Amino acid sequence: MFPTEPNTICCLFLLCSIFLTSNAAIDRHSLVTRYNPTRNASNPTTPMQVGNGNFAFGADVTSLQTFLPFATMSSWGWKNDSLPPNRTIEDVYNYKGESWYNHGRLVQYDFGGDPEIEQWLTANPNRVNLGIVGLVFLDAQTGLIQNVLESDLSDVHQTLDLWTGIMSSEFTYEDTAINVTTTSAQDISAISVTVSSPLLFPNTSNAFTRLGIFLDFPWGDGSQKFSAPFVGNFSSALFNNHTTTLLDHSEYQAQIKHRMVDAIFYTAVESSTKFDITRDSPVAHRYTILPHSDTNSLSLVISYNSTLPSSLPSSASLVQSSIATWESYWMDGGFIDLITGSTDSRADELQRRIILSRYLMGVNEAGEDPPQEVMYSS
Repeated sequence: MFPTEPNTICCLFLLCSIFLTSNAAIDRHSLVTRYNPTRNASNPTTPMQVGNGNFAFGADVTSLQTFLPFATMSSWGWKNDSLPPNRTIEDVYNYKGESWYNHGRLVQYDFGGDPEIEQWLTANPNRVNLGIVGLVFLDAQTGLIQNVLESDLSDVHQTLDLWTGIMSSEFTYEDTAINVTTTSAQDISAISVTVSSPLLFPNTSNAFTRLGIFLDFPWGDGSQKFSAPFVGNFSSALFNNHTTTLLDHSEYQAQIKHRMVDAIFYTAVESSTKFDITRDSPVAHRYTILPHSDTNSLSLVISYNSTLPSSLPSSASLVQSSIATWESYWMDGGFIDLITGSTDSRADELQRRIILSRYLMGVNEAGEDPPQEVMYSS
């Protein structure tokens, strides 16, 4: 039976009228880019994102994770915590919860058993934050890392191009412009990051480069499984809970091995520009990348995997792949234009929600295991 509510009938009539009377092709590019999100400050709970359905990278206003440790998540990156003391995997298999009468019969539930095993089952497996990437600011004379806050930046502008999946930021630090562009690969768990600024290049008055990129790796604790939007713990008190190792590297590439309990993850970095990578301290899991050659621009491809990749795409090819994939995403399949010719004041907001929802679905829920989101650790 068809619905008979007046509002429903009006909506159906409106949609039918659109489909029957419109012969012109929808300008999809214009409609999608109309709603490109822009910001001039970080939002503490909702990151800008790029991704591909199996992989998502959340960013603050720098288009990286410089000031807010938003997550880098994947559909494949999971781990199990160690079992509670004096418990074995057999205790997990043999776990039984309480039985309650329900409709005249006993039903066994998954709560009320051994509390240690119950908590372990609740928390495991847990999705891993693969690591964060951000800008590092250095003193020109000493080369020491500076404690820079977002409030130290000025003229901040960030844009997410929904049509291409390219996120970009421009801002000024100490009267010098910095531009950052971040793009997600569409077939692997990787991002391309391009930083352009005179601060990358030591001039006659600066003994050291003043800008670089850091990689940092948190401990993943199952007890924080639902702690959106930040996943993982960067506390120094937990440094000994996991290990990171800088593997063999050259002037153009590096690999870092991150081990948490029995799970191992690899981060690979490649660039067409020479760079140095160093560990900030023997115990911390943070690494700093600085350009080695005279340049005002540094492009890196940073990939995450459970095994070491044999090769990585170039930054340019990764960006072109994102442009082509997202154009196909928007051009193929159904599309609704609610605002062309409409006099309804609600049409623009409804169109905005449709476009942004479709983008977020493409980033978080269009992978191999939908509808599980890769934005947080739920």
